[in-house]
Amino acid sequence: MPLLLEHRLTALLRALSIRHRLIASFVLLSLLPLLVSGYISYAESSGEIERRTRLFATEVVKQVAKNVQLQMLEVETASEALVLSDGVQAALARYAVDDAAEKGRARAELTKILLDSYGSFEDVSQKYFLDKDNRVLDPQVLGQLGGALEQFAAAAPPRRGRPHWGALELWGGQKSIVMLRQVYFKSNNRLAGSLFLGVRPLRFAGIFDNVQLGEGSDIFILDGRDGSAVVQARERPAGAPPAAGLLAELGASQRRGQASGFAAYEDLAADGRGRASYRAAYAQIPRTSWYVVSTLPNDSLLAQAQSVRDKILLIGLVCFVGALALAYLIARSISAPLEKLAALMRATEGGNYGLRMDYTGRDELAQLARKFNEMAGNIGQAHEQLESRVAARTRELELANEKLATLSMTDALTGIANRRRFDAVLEAELHRAGRCGQPLALLMIDVDHFKSYNDFYGHQDGDACLLRVARLLHGHARRAGDLAARYGGEEFVMLAADTDLETAAALAEGIRLALEQAGLPHAESPIGRVSVSIGVAVLLPDERQSGEMFIRMADKAMYRAKQQGRNQVQLAGGRRIAAA
Repeated sequence: MPLLLEHRLTALLRALSIRHRLIASFVLLSLLPLLVSGYISYAESSGEIERRTRLFATEVVKQVAKNVQLQMLEVETASEALVLSDGVQAALARYAVDDAAEKGRARAELTKILLDSYGSFEDVSQKYFLDKDNRVLDPQVLGQLGGALEQFAAAAPPRRGRPHWGALELWGGQKSIVMLRQVYFKSNNRLAGSLFLGVRPLRFAGIFDNVQLGEGSDIFILDGRDGSAVVQARERPAGAPPAAGLLAELGASQRRGQASGFAAYEDLAADGRGRASYRAAYAQIPRTSWYVVSTLPNDSLLAQAQSVRDKILLIGLVCFVGALALAYLIARSISAPLEKLAALMRATEGGNYGLRMDYTGRDELAQLARKFNEMAGNIGQAHEQLESRVAARTRELELANEKLATLSMTDALTGIANRRRFDAVLEAELHRAGRCGQPLALLMIDVDHFKSYNDFYGHQDGDACLLRVARLLHGHARRAGDLAARYGGEEFVMLAADTDLETAAALAEGIRLALEQAGLPHAESPIGRVSVSIGVAVLLPDERQSGEMFIRMADKAMYRAKQQGRNQVQLAGGRRIAAA
């Protein structure tokens, strides 16, 4: 009987158009005002509370982040003036001299400068100078502390003139906020060492004293890389792990390039017992992986809205149960034919366009089924035509990709191999030479005084000069295993397989001499002609050697050639090839 009644009601509803059925549904829903209004009231009140909290908390953490950044800028500004001072520059210059007595005096001077500059600052707990190899210059530093400082400095990314901030955990769990600034000689802009300043977290914790977003709220600075608390206003339970949900949200925000946001997550409850839901506003401190985070328990945020919701839901529960059965019948009269049509459409996705939809009645679903049958026939015919076109376009695309691959390996200006092609060939040749036991030669070539050439003759003549050098190198790469490439700017490289040191040196000198004899005028060069400085490195590769090390050998030799007067060839190891 219930099944027969369902069929009769469904048939009756199918006699009506979908529009009339939907009107009947809205009429039915109007009988549930308490339930609907209760839900809307709760949703709106909860949404409004969360929206206002989001706006207020986000602005607060942004302002705190700015205040923290200002504190950091104060430290950075003072340190910049210190490292550029004549006293620091002179002491580091004396330390660079290969004289033990001078080094000792330099260490003493640098230690005194740090004491004079930061000795009166209680919030600066560590202050050291490190040499360019990240060794602490203060001889009184304990081995364990010195090792920790040196490891921190070695792991810091190169920032050339911009300080790096991080957190360092010292003995007994004591944590220090570290600013590391590389020091460069003003005379030649070469690396002289680093300044290491350890700042107590209390310097920044004072910013949180007047920040209060509600009962149970908390504010702290979190490292987005590992979830460790850099600065916190209150102690968290011992051994509390970082909130995985919050860390995931910070990571996603960083990938999206967003510096601030609002997130929901779960973490330990404030009393350390069990877990609780939280809302968090966060703002990234510029040029760091640190975030100022303000958290608020979800229960505190939504307590008032939840009380209203519970009362309204209790009143509307009876009405909802009575309407549920009728809503099911109305939905069924619409969804059943739509589900069948959807199944046919999924089948056509696999390429079966011969299926057709059976339909009865005169409502919109019947019209939709008829149009589907017509569409399936048209698509089947068009699909056959499309397949032939796709095959032709696929071949055209393959040819275009082959052409694009060739262009991506060629330098657009000079027409020889580019840096990408060189890197790929270098790795392959290192493996091949290692297997075959054959020497591999690398020439690093730099056009002398090219910037002044560009400034004097203009960029167009500068490009023509580079093109002339590239053609000369290409002409000397005569063997199948030779490769001439533009490394970047005015630097070129040449790779020669199965080439010993004597042959490589002769090849390099031949290139230098050929360009010198070409007599390209260079009014800004001491010799009046365009010339090159060449560094030569030859090795018999094995598994301990890498392409990066090989390039570094040739690069050092090339820079030695430039330092010793340019227009010459230097071999890795220090020997110069005399000009013919």
